[in-house]
Amino acid sequence: MQTNNENKTALFLILIAFAFGVLFRLIWVFKFGNEPSFLFNGSLMLTTNDGYFFASGVDKLLHGNHDLNPRLWDMYAQGMIWVSATIAFISPFSLDTTLFYMPVFISSLIVIPIILIGKLYNRVWWGFASALIAVIAWSYYNRTMAGYYDTDMFAIWLPVMALYFMLRSLEDSSWEMLFFASLTLVFYSFVYSSSAAVIYSLSLTYIGYKLLFYRKEEFTYKAMVLLLLGIIPFASLVSAYNLPYGYAIQAVLLFVVYKVFSKKHFSQISLIVASIVLFVALLYFGNIFNIMIGKITGYTSTSSIEGLKFFGVVQTVQEANPIDFVTMANRISGSILGFFIAAIGYLLLVKKHRALVIALPLLGIGVFSLIGGLRFTVYATPIAALGAGYAIFYIAELIKSKIAQKLFIAIGAVVLLLPNIIHLYEYDMLTVFTNSEAGDLAKLKEVSKNGDYVLSWWDYGYPLWYYTGRNTLIDGGKHHHDNFVISQIMLSSSSTFVYNMSSLAVEEYIKFALIVRDANKNGIATPQSAMYKELGYQDAIDVILKNKQKDQLDPFAVLSSLEEDNFTLPPKTTDIYLYMPYRMMDIFPTIASFGKQNLSTGENANDMQLGSASLTKQEDNVLSLSNGFVVDLNNGTISAQNQTFPLKDFVEVNEKGAFSKQFNQESEYCVVYKSDSQTFYVMDSNTYNSAYIQMFLLGVYDKNLFELVVSSPYSKIYKLKR
Repeated sequence: MQTNNENKTALFLILIAFAFGVLFRLIWVFKFGNEPSFLFNGSLMLTTNDGYFFASGVDKLLHGNHDLNPRLWDMYAQGMIWVSATIAFISPFSLDTTLFYMPVFISSLIVIPIILIGKLYNRVWWGFASALIAVIAWSYYNRTMAGYYDTDMFAIWLPVMALYFMLRSLEDSSWEMLFFASLTLVFYSFVYSSSAAVIYSLSLTYIGYKLLFYRKEEFTYKAMVLLLLGIIPFASLVSAYNLPYGYAIQAVLLFVVYKVFSKKHFSQISLIVASIVLFVALLYFGNIFNIMIGKITGYTSTSSIEGLKFFGVVQTVQEANPIDFVTMANRISGSILGFFIAAIGYLLLVKKHRALVIALPLLGIGVFSLIGGLRFTVYATPIAALGAGYAIFYIAELIKSKIAQKLFIAIGAVVLLLPNIIHLYEYDMLTVFTNSEAGDLAKLKEVSKNGDYVLSWWDYGYPLWYYTGRNTLIDGGKHHHDNFVISQIMLSSSSTFVYNMSSLAVEEYIKFALIVRDANKNGIATPQSAMYKELGYQDAIDVILKNKQKDQLDPFAVLSSLEEDNFTLPPKTTDIYLYMPYRMMDIFPTIASFGKQNLSTGENANDMQLGSASLTKQEDNVLSLSNGFVVDLNNGTISAQNQTFPLKDFVEVNEKGAFSKQFNQESEYCVVYKSDSQTFYVMDSNTYNSAYIQMFLLGVYDKNLFELVVSSPYSKIYKLKR
């Protein structure tokens, strides 16, 4: 009877905590649900760029769109897409609405394993308090809020669910619980492609714990076999087009082994041998051997030459850069105080229940954020919440008065929750695109056709797929060497170069992608596809410049030839569009770093000067700007920090066109005033002459080479006349 009551209490608390997580994630919706710029076709738009990759995959599975997108040919390997498509298929709501709200509900499931862990140790209310902290923890909320449609909604609660099953198996020596743990890890690897580090560290820590404390038990060695079977990526042996079947087969195999092990005894030697074989298989199929071999051959091979030196995108991605201790503490526990309480609580928890040491890898990954970047902090949030909750209850038990105990627990929980609640209320995340921008892309979809290419910066790749149904050269997952191509296109002052580089890159990429796709799909590598794989090719520019090959081309010579009118282009197979959005203005200096890289020496010559400002004061054609510049249109000068320079051009851009006032043409400084946004742009002359500034900001382009197909204050889209 008592067990039944405990189960009812746990279920009730799970429902309360789940509702708590959902409601707090809906605060953003309550604040911005009626904001017109966040709505498109009657639905709120996504708040993360990567979400549009999965959304495009779901759109393809359900509606057959994007069938000519080479970056979605391997979408069948993404379990996230299969799960989302299933939910969207049975959902009564539109695809956009379903995907927008999925993270709200799925991420809130994290309360289940946390409360169950509390119940496992006969402290369900500790689990409840910890669940409330975990479900809205700073970092976890940021990556699972409404509209943040990404794998993060699965990335944390599934390993914590597996952790609960592992802890339960240690407490009860339960085969059933260990089977559920393995099955959970299989599903986790299916829906979250970056799960390997979490799965391996969590499982191997469990195995190490069993060997350290229970090495004489038969259960220990059977557990090793069962867990290793669950984490070896057998599905990688199957074609990406059949990957779900690979995971299904692995789940069936686990079930068979679980049934056999639960009924039959085996010698310890045979189980150890089986474990060693499976561990070697893990090393091999987990690609660990391949990485090691690649490193060795990279040092010893004499058949290849040193490749070109491209600017790395990781240098520009904020979440991949190291963070300080305060940022880490805030993102894991909401505050420095909360972090220290969590750390002390976790130590007390391990002292009381040593099995919880197997949760250490999740904490370790979170602390790794000090080196690896803030995206890793989210892994530590549930364990930190368990530690913080335990610390409150540990101190409360030292208080004799029951009323005082409950009061202390309530106050302690509020102290830990409040910083996270304040953060989520103030975290006014914007949608990736606005209604107007999405509308421009919808117009592009109307005037283009399936298989066409849209060239723009990689930040906009996935949204471009989703809203236009067209292809891109770079995107959120393919932002490698072809960043150089797009940067060069946007920076060039030569219309001929922009035209030739766009055409050449797209046509070479189409041929390259088809070769790689057919080799992967058929499992038969041609000499050319084998070479591409060996050299690590992903991008058109590698093919164009023959990167790392013995006959590697001189980048400068090739780029110079693209400025010639008589450059011979490959036959046309598709139409190409240039997407130049207003939002790219803020990151244009960063984009320039990729194109101004000397590919031969690795030296970067990015000296772009570009800044935006508003008008703070105007007197007799003397403009004082918010960034400290003073523009004197009477004598054609620009001043800052007690220095005065001649002005080359002052241009006002409005709905009627661009109107220029020229001054000293030998000068290096230009000012452009965009009247619809009341923004001034101060820039150097090279930036002023770049394709992006000329074609987007000024609307100046070669009508023999380009056709303006979409024009608004938010974007200009040009079609190459081919």
